[in-house]
Amino acid sequence: MSEAEARMEMVRFDAAVVAAEGELLAIQDRVRRTLGEDEAEVFEVQILLMRDVELRDAVRALCFDKRMNAQAAVDEEIKQLSVLFASLDDAYFRERASDLHDVGRRLLDQLAQGGQPISPELPDGCVVVTSDLLASVVAQLEGRSVRALIVEKGGLTTHATILARSLGIPMLVHVPNACEQIRNGDLVIVDALAGRIFLNPEAEVVDKYAQLQVDLQVHRSALKDLVDLPAITLDDVAIKLSANVGQTADAVAAASVTAEGVGLYRTEFVFMVQDHFPSEDEQYNFYRSTAEHLPPGETVIRVLDVGSDKPLNYFPLPREGNPALGCRGMRLLFANPTILHSQLRAILRLSASHPVAILLPMIDGLDERRAAKAAIKQVKADLATAGQSFNPRIRIGTMIETPSAAILVRQLADEVDFFSVGSNDLVQFLLAADRISEEMVSTYDPLHPAVIQVLARLVRTAARKGKPISLCGEIGSDPVYTKLLIGLGFRSLSVSPGRLLDIKHAIRSTRWCDAEDLARRVLQSSSTSDIRALVLDDWHRRSPVPSPPVEPRTSARHS
Repeated sequence: MSEAEARMEMVRFDAAVVAAEGELLAIQDRVRRTLGEDEAEVFEVQILLMRDVELRDAVRALCFDKRMNAQAAVDEEIKQLSVLFASLDDAYFRERASDLHDVGRRLLDQLAQGGQPISPELPDGCVVVTSDLLASVVAQLEGRSVRALIVEKGGLTTHATILARSLGIPMLVHVPNACEQIRNGDLVIVDALAGRIFLNPEAEVVDKYAQLQVDLQVHRSALKDLVDLPAITLDDVAIKLSANVGQTADAVAAASVTAEGVGLYRTEFVFMVQDHFPSEDEQYNFYRSTAEHLPPGETVIRVLDVGSDKPLNYFPLPREGNPALGCRGMRLLFANPTILHSQLRAILRLSASHPVAILLPMIDGLDERRAAKAAIKQVKADLATAGQSFNPRIRIGTMIETPSAAILVRQLADEVDFFSVGSNDLVQFLLAADRISEEMVSTYDPLHPAVIQVLARLVRTAARKGKPISLCGEIGSDPVYTKLLIGLGFRSLSVSPGRLLDIKHAIRSTRWCDAEDLARRVLQSSSTSDIRALVLDDWHRRSPVPSPPVEPRTSARHS
């Protein structure tokens, strides 16, 4: 290929980018009109990738230096970037590899001028089975009566999964060999509640699931009636039910189900969507915009919790062999005080007009807590000198997610206003089981007796010290655990907005005395399997829509 031909390939590439971006903008506009502004935002990542100068430079280098045509250059560069993203330790960024794949496929279709369409023809009422799923494909499923999605790859935080959830399409991910086992024309039942698949089931199974679908519709209708009702047990024990949020869409969702404030505002999402460190003013505007969509209760804002396992592309850090135990959370912020002070200033400024609290992540003991307290004191003094208003009595809490913090909870109680239990990391560290590793799925178990005993001790100690304690990890969003958590003594839970009404239903269906009895029996057991049997047996006896007790011919566990 001559240099002149290479220049023509770049002209073709630039034209493909313009055409592909136009397609994405059209899809984004349709999603905005049918699903909403926040759902449409998931395509911003793909549009930014499409416009990325580094992508164009890489394609140009392959065309001019290696004399590749545009198709080969795009294919080569997208593959390399996908491998890079997939190798990252953070699940969020690994799953962004699907966005890269989507961008590459769309560019190649444009370059091929008439290649295969991204979205195949689908009959109404079908179940889509695929090795991977692209967000742009899911966006085109709106109104097409797709009953369910079965995906061999993917994850719970991919854009495709987010859109499928918004469309109300049941979806199972990480289903091995699904494309081999399921053929066109097969009858498939997807039980997204239990994480099971039934392939060509017998008539009895079909009948049972037809009834389950009716029961589920009745249950969902009943949940809507709970929106304005309090979260109290059958014997009038009140449970504070707050929401976990990370963006404005979550705040809107939390307000729609009348959450009692926000128990965990994950500010790292504010940083992840930027290509630079957001300034103090930018952060203030982000936090204020989210807070203004929230219910009148307090918003607990966790300071930036990133590190080598949750990297920012504009904040290069040394690669660590064991990132979960590396420089992250408050350790990273102490090493970068400018970042910490900028965020604290933004939060404190917001406290002048909105009820907010500060939550400190990954605290391992008193020295870190006191260092954070000194940083907050310094920022308050700077704001006061500048004549900037803030709430001088803003509450400051500590997350309990390291074993050292759990052991020192009695001493930490003298230094904090409240505790928030981050069960995701706490379970990981207590059991030495990586929570994002597929190989550790059977080992990472919140019902391990060590975990249960630690949770019980945390609640007892906080109560004796008169310090409020909440739980904001994923087990708080699973109604299977609700009764046990109440029995262990938790009176405050922070959950994902989409599960809040399910958790409220579980609370309102529970007697405090029965919950205490369940917790007592669980605490007496030293076996994870025995504890799981106790909790699941109790759940199945009272579950509003239990899955039919049938044996599947083909099954898959929702990961």
